[in-house]
Amino acid sequence: MRDFVAVTLSQALPWLAGTLLVLALCRRGGRAAWLHGAGYGYLLGAFAATLGLRALSAAGIAWSLPAAALPLLAAALALAWPARALLSARGARDRCAAALGDLGAQPALLRAVFWGGCALIAVRLAGLGLEIAWSPLLPWDAWSQWATKARVWFELGRIAPFVPQQEWLAAGDPLRFVDMHPQYPATVPLLQAWTSLWLGRWDESLMNAPWVALACALALAFYGQLRRAGEGAPKAMLYTWLLLSLPFLDIHVALAGTADVFVAAAYGLAAMALWQWARTRERGDLALALAMALILPTIKVEGLLWALTLAPPALVAAHRRAGLALLATLAAAGLGYLAFGPAELALFGYTLRTRFADTSLPLAQHLFVMDNWHLLWYATVAVVALRWRRVVAPELAPMTATVACALGLVTVIYFFSSASGGVHDESLVNRMPLQMVVAVAFYLALLLQGGATRRSSQLQANAADA
Repeated sequence: MRDFVAVTLSQALPWLAGTLLVLALCRRGGRAAWLHGAGYGYLLGAFAATLGLRALSAAGIAWSLPAAALPLLAAALALAWPARALLSARGARDRCAAALGDLGAQPALLRAVFWGGCALIAVRLAGLGLEIAWSPLLPWDAWSQWATKARVWFELGRIAPFVPQQEWLAAGDPLRFVDMHPQYPATVPLLQAWTSLWLGRWDESLMNAPWVALACALALAFYGQLRRAGEGAPKAMLYTWLLLSLPFLDIHVALAGTADVFVAAAYGLAAMALWQWARTRERGDLALALAMALILPTIKVEGLLWALTLAPPALVAAHRRAGLALLATLAAAGLGYLAFGPAELALFGYTLRTRFADTSLPLAQHLFVMDNWHLLWYATVAVVALRWRRVVAPELAPMTATVACALGLVTVIYFFSSASGGVHDESLVNRMPLQMVVAVAFYLALLLQGGATRRSSQLQANAADA
């Protein structure tokens, strides 16, 4: 029971602080305000917790639970005032009553879809939580380069340097450490160390609680953004369940300890917030998109590449013609590099090559033959073919640009870089599709909303009502 309370509080405190921050940024409200706030709030709060540990280490203060938790608690208390408009009990009751009233007005079949989807998601998340609690640290990447840092830093009570093997051998310093990838960012190990501080000991299973918390937050954010986009509650719940039922997404939550699902969540949340800003021009959405984009490079090295793919869609959202011109320029530059560029170029940890590496067979097998993704990629092809007119519609241009840039990145990395070897040996083949899957799922839901272009006034009314 003590461990359960400790783990729950370790996730609840940053979640609360992050949620209050989102509510303070996005004061407009609406019935989905708390869902939207809680969905984005967890990742913001968890990242804030890691910033606190970084600050303590930089100040030379040994980590302890009071030193780590009190600043976050103070931040939560301070944020309660600017978020007060959405915290009143009466307002919460009114929003709940209105949402239940709308759901009650739906046909019985659609109500069954909503509650059935809700139950399936709850069972799935509970199962993932038990899987994490009962399983040892299994993934190779987890115990070769992520948890190594978490264990050392937790035992020392501060961040200690991890260095390349040759430097470690030459230095002979007992306070310098080495693992498979010493250059990897610190955010994920710090999340494990944060949870361990609450436990008071190292536990290679329970320290992975952030992975199931992230899955819960992802469900809330995805559902909340669909509701803000004007989707009805039953369909939004159905789409959320379909996302959380994807085998490879669930695997990366259940086999906790690696960073890819955090990249997927941050990138997806950034893409959804950017699209919302494109149609509403609410500064809170832009702030959330920017925050998620800034978090990406702190999670994994390729997070910087994913963050850069959001720049063209942001320009499309701000100025459609200029953004589309930038996309065309980037495509032309890529073709020019293939024709006239150097044979190899080191960039962001990859070696870019002008020679095409045919990785289409393993990629097709994993996306379309094996049961890693159910029928997601078949559905992607079918929905785009069915709704091709909406692909180029002005209101979907930022999301179309986002997915196009994501696909462009995967194409370059998988077919024109040193990572092609990892695709052939099947160690990388599903990772980058996982990192873009939340954004793709949201895009497909938008494409299926209807054949006709919705009027902006109707969208704004739906967003306010959601």
